[in-house]
Amino acid sequence: MSQMHVVIAGGGVAAVEAALALRDLAGDRVSMTLVSPRPDFVLTPMAVGEPFSAGHAGRRHLEALADEIGIGVVAGAVTRVRRDDHTVELTDGSELGYDVLLLAPGARPVAAYGHVHTFAAEDDPTALSGLIADLEEGWSHSVAFVVPPGVTWPLPAYELALLTARDVRAMGLDDVTITLITPETRPLDVFGTEASDAVAGILDDMGVAFEGSAQADVRAGGHIELGDGRTVDAQRIVALAVLDGPRIAGVPRDENGFIPIDGHARVIGAEDVYAAGDGTTFPVKQGGIATQQADAAAEAIAARAGAPVTPQPFRPVLRGQLLTGADSPFLRRDTADRHGETAEAALWWPPTKVAGRYLGPWLVEREPRRQGAPAERSIDIEVPLEHDVPDAAG
Repeated sequence: MSQMHVVIAGGGVAAVEAALALRDLAGDRVSMTLVSPRPDFVLTPMAVGEPFSAGHAGRRHLEALADEIGIGVVAGAVTRVRRDDHTVELTDGSELGYDVLLLAPGARPVAAYGHVHTFAAEDDPTALSGLIADLEEGWSHSVAFVVPPGVTWPLPAYELALLTARDVRAMGLDDVTITLITPETRPLDVFGTEASDAVAGILDDMGVAFEGSAQADVRAGGHIELGDGRTVDAQRIVALAVLDGPRIAGVPRDENGFIPIDGHARVIGAEDVYAAGDGTTFPVKQGGIATQQADAAAEAIAARAGAPVTPQPFRPVLRGQLLTGADSPFLRRDTADRHGETAEAALWWPPTKVAGRYLGPWLVEREPRRQGAPAERSIDIEVPLEHDVPDAAG
């Protein structure tokens, strides 16, 4: 039986998880080519901690991964998919054929406002260093961290606010005002009452003011209108980016450029094409969700290649590790539990920032002292999500 050739487009969390999973599940039944616009895998969710010396966005050469699991790596990005002849066109004008295509290109961060610093995980980790220096040197005395309407993963804003507060406290500055502005009614309320209460307590302990239910409109001069008559003024403003879809020619997409998938991560309306990660229409854009989509795709592809695998549909469970700057318990919420619960042990193992079935152990094996134990001053959070996805591709 000839090998099935799988092209994986992307070099991030979903792409690496898919490659690791597919090699484990399908073995030599598949050959793989990874097409990535950058030479390294970067654990971008840890980038939020780098300006504060509270995290490290570790890099792994994709060529090393390729040598380890026996796949090819091509530099570039997919610009067009020709589904009629199973070919992808790349940024350098070259072409690559496939039997099955797995798209994991991510999404494009876009600034929601002018006049502010827009934080995206792909930024230079030193980009926020000027903010800390301004606070320390007394040039600024107020900073607001803003979650724009439409952002579905607000956790980095909490981390930025809490880590800034930790540094401000460590410097002995008592005249700095830090505000977190978000559309959420309560702090991280998707995780349930107890988790939200715990995060609210940490915000209060660290001196971070919380402004919820806000549809923030940021004006020039540091003036922020919250949409219900409330206003906040801040000398420095940091906002999360909103995301735009990858908009790959020849691939079905919604009005915002995101790729529609079914419960097995098959692209709806495109035979032999799968997708995983932030570039899909699934509303929550988060690394752990991306790995779960990649696992569903890998199972479906492995089964097609003849592996003894029964593909399971994607059932999203939101797992996150919140860097707080304060000692904290682990938190989880089950679907049937409206209140949540606290725990004294990690909720998944290994307790990496991105809880991937294959990615987590792979990271730990390569940097055990950094990745193999719970991060100091962090909360681990877990909650199954209730979200309907189509059962089958059209």
